[in-house]
Amino acid sequence: MEHGTKRAVPPSDWLSTESGALIAEGVSLDEIATRVGTPVHIYSERAITSAYRAVDEALASLTHIVFYAMKANGNPSVVRLLASQGAGVDAVSGGEITWALRCGVPADRIVMSGVGKTDDELRLALSARIRSIHVESAPELDVIEELARAMGVKAHVGLRINPNVDPRTHPYIATGIHGTKFGLEVDSARALLTKIKASDVLVLEAITSHIGSQLGDLGALREGVAITASFLREALDAGHAPTLLDVGGGWPITYGDEDDAFPPHSAIGAAITQGLRDANALEGDALIGNVTLGVEPGRALVGDAGALLTRVLFVKDQGPKRFVIVDAAMTELIRPALYGAYHAIVPVRPREGDARLVDVVGPVCESGDFFAEARMLGKVIRGDLILVRGTEAYGAAMASEYNARPRAAEVMVSGDAMRVVRARGTVDSLHDAE
Repeated sequence: MEHGTKRAVPPSDWLSTESGALIAEGVSLDEIATRVGTPVHIYSERAITSAYRAVDEALASLTHIVFYAMKANGNPSVVRLLASQGAGVDAVSGGEITWALRCGVPADRIVMSGVGKTDDELRLALSARIRSIHVESAPELDVIEELARAMGVKAHVGLRINPNVDPRTHPYIATGIHGTKFGLEVDSARALLTKIKASDVLVLEAITSHIGSQLGDLGALREGVAITASFLREALDAGHAPTLLDVGGGWPITYGDEDDAFPPHSAIGAAITQGLRDANALEGDALIGNVTLGVEPGRALVGDAGALLTRVLFVKDQGPKRFVIVDAAMTELIRPALYGAYHAIVPVRPREGDARLVDVVGPVCESGDFFAEARMLGKVIRGDLILVRGTEAYGAAMASEYNARPRAAEVMVSGDAMRVVRARGTVDSLHDAE
C-alpha cells in the first residue's frame, strides 16, 4: 500500500504560498481556476527556462546541443520557449518534426528517433533536411536509402546502438538493454557501417544511444556513454565523418517517492564526460573528430515545471475507504494508471483538520482512474482545489478524449501574468469530421 512507503512533496522554485494559498510564480491558482476552469495544466516559464539552463551548464565544458525530447510535452509555447534558449528537438514522429519547424527550431537542430517511422515521415525528414534520422534497424536503413535515391537527396543518418546496459529504472522506461525494441546491437550496427560507406546517398551523421529514463545509476550512464563513444571511434576509423555523438536522455526529476536522492545535473554531466574519457574519445575538452555532443532530456526540462489543477467534486466514504473524487481523470494524467507512478498532491488552500488516508480518483469509468491510493491528504471538501505536482512530462502529452471528455486547457504563467496556450476543448470539437 502506498502509505507504507516513502512519500513526500518535492520543493519547488515556482510554487509558493501567499495569503494561505498556493500561487504559481506570481499568479493565484484560484484566479486560474476562475478564469479558465478545471482541470487545467499549468506551466511555469521561469521553471522551464531554469531547467534548461541547469542541463546546459552541466555540459558547459563540451561543445554540445540539448535536443529537447518533444514527446514529453509538445505544446508549441513550450517548444518555442526552449528553442529561444537554444534547444534543438528530438522528434519521434512527422507531426513533431512539423511542429518543431513551425516553432522556429532550425532543421539542423532536429534529430528523429523511433523504431517505426513511416515512409511519409521519412520523406518529410529527408525533405526538411533535419540533422539526423536515427536508424534503429537494418530494414529501416534500406527504406531510407531507397527513398533518398528516389528523391535525389542525401540521407543523413545516425546509428542508434543498444549498448545492453541495465539502467536500473522502471522496466517500461528502460530502453538500452537487449530484448527491448529499441536500437541496434553493436554487431548489427557495425555491419551497417560498411553498407553506409558503400552507398551513394547515405551519410553517417551521428552515433547515438539511450539507455532509459529517470537515471539514478551514474555508473550505468558512464558505461553506456563509453560504449557509444567507442563505437564512434570505430566509425571514424572506418572512414566515416559523423558530426554528432548523441548519448540520449534520462536526466531525472524528483517526484517525491524516491528512496534515494537523484544525483545533481552537475554529476550527470561529469559522468557523461568520464564515459567519454573511458573511451578515449576526448582530446583535451573536445570530442575527437570535431564531433558535437548531443543529449535528449525531456522530463528534466518540463516535468516539474508544471502541475495539474483540479477541483474536488465529492468526498465519498465507502466501506473502509474515503474517496476524494476530482474533475481531472486519467484522460488528463494517465501515468498513475499506466505505470503506478507517484505524483505529490496538495490542497491549494489547506484547511484545519486532520489529514487522513484517501484515494484520489477521477470520474472516468475505469477502476484504474486514480491519482493516488491510500495517500495521506489534508482535509478537503467539495469545491476545493488540489494540485497534482510534477505532471507536465507525459501529462498533457498523453491526454485522451476517452468518455467524450474534451481536452483540458493549458496555461503558461510568467511572473504575475498568465496566458492560455491551449484552449479547452469542446464537445463539438470531439467529432469535427461530422
